[in-house]
Amino acid sequence: MDELQKRIPPLTGPLLPLLPPKPLNRRLPRLPPRPATSPSRSAIAPGWTCDSLVLPAAFPRMFPNNTKRPTDPTRDPTAAAGGTKPDSLNEGFDRLVREQLEAFTHPVSLDDRDELDKQEQLVIVGNRYRPPPPRSRNAAPSGPGLTLVLSHANEVWEPVLQDLVAELERRDSTLPIEEIWALDCTVQGDAAILNEEVIGSTYNWAENGRDLLNFIAYYLDAQDANSDSSDSLPRPAPDVPPELGLLDNVASIDPGSAIPTERTYRGRLIVGIGHSLGGSATVFAATACPALFSSLVLVDPVLSPPTMFDPRKTALVAMGALRRRGVWNSRKEAKESFLAKPFFRAWDPRIVDGYVDLGMHELGTGQVALKTKPFYEAVSPSFAALAKFPPHLEQTPAQKQITFLGSLCDTSLRSTLRLQDLTRRLPLHYIFADTGRSMLPEEATSYLLEHATPHATWTRVPGAGHLVSLEKPTETAHRLAEFLETTYPNGGGGGNGSLTKAAPAKL
Repeated sequence: MDELQKRIPPLTGPLLPLLPPKPLNRRLPRLPPRPATSPSRSAIAPGWTCDSLVLPAAFPRMFPNNTKRPTDPTRDPTAAAGGTKPDSLNEGFDRLVREQLEAFTHPVSLDDRDELDKQEQLVIVGNRYRPPPPRSRNAAPSGPGLTLVLSHANEVWEPVLQDLVAELERRDSTLPIEEIWALDCTVQGDAAILNEEVIGSTYNWAENGRDLLNFIAYYLDAQDANSDSSDSLPRPAPDVPPELGLLDNVASIDPGSAIPTERTYRGRLIVGIGHSLGGSATVFAATACPALFSSLVLVDPVLSPPTMFDPRKTALVAMGALRRRGVWNSRKEAKESFLAKPFFRAWDPRIVDGYVDLGMHELGTGQVALKTKPFYEAVSPSFAALAKFPPHLEQTPAQKQITFLGSLCDTSLRSTLRLQDLTRRLPLHYIFADTGRSMLPEEATSYLLEHATPHATWTRVPGAGHLVSLEKPTETAHRLAEFLETTYPNGGGGGNGSLTKAAPAKL
């Protein structure tokens, strides 16, 4: 394993450029319907609407075996050849690690036609929320309005959005939010169901940043609400400058205007908002193409300096995902199982209900299962993976060398290094967990504020752990509203100046 680790080239430098999407080699199933007891998709506020779009993910993928042919059997990467289940959690985790390491020794090149021909086109699912006229994108007032783009687990954001709209109305705000998008990862949520036939055995967090850029650059104006079964996807916008697909593979990166309201793309002021893994994805996207964004909000992002990386803690999260229960006899039983744990009881009740209704799907047996398979939760951790920290596990040599936040998924370290190059023209705000409650040590938070992004503003949410937006959606929404009104004062009621600038040495 050590020799394999040494063969991995440094995962630094620019992201793999984007190519046009491939035609689908399969017919997509219908999006799983919401349960009859679930709130309406327009429920974030009266008059608002929500539709779900199936959109192409970035192509090609950065590493081999990220996809497979539809005719190839689906394989659990923790299992041995022939599908034999691992004898122990450590054994399964080691197999998962080795699978990733093998792929990372061969990063994909655009010149490798055989690899590109072998890859399948993946999809992501986005929820699009629109306010009633005259603020909607379809009936926008003069001047660019705000488009919020939220990353990681789309319906998990709905309580935050409900409270954000309510808070802006309470403030009598005229903040011009024209559209809100919430995006899933390719291996989580509804996207995991739609991609099930072609999901491979490897995964890298940096793909989320490329998926985010691919969406913003080419599909923000997509009109096809293709929730029905389909073998086609929305077409990319035809007028996108060709150089945009190169991402950061250019001689110089356009930093964009120093004035937030002039940082427009396709007539929009795009606010990138990411929580946890979504925060890292947003950093990848914004450092590659900063001019696409008007501002950024990172909610307790997983951004760890290399010197502060804790492999044991992150290995426990990954192994916790592998040992999670994934199937229940009913949603009622699943909810009771979740609420028996203090971890889930800390969530806002609306989040728990949404997770039960929308994070699960019905099986042919009449049972219900998590949409995200355990081994993909290990490499692209969903929030619930944190509930299964297995205590006192001994790490194998492989786990000491490589865990899901190191080369295995890479985002935490790599995106933190990229963050140091983020243009200071781009407004950035952090919403952190309470002191001592984050996934990262307080020294990492100080590093972000003092060294990586000293121009950023920040706030904390008292009483919140790493899952800030799940535990405290109302408080998260209030801090988001404050940042937006402070950054775009001509469109809102004006902030009260509570954002903190310049970090002290210890937070």
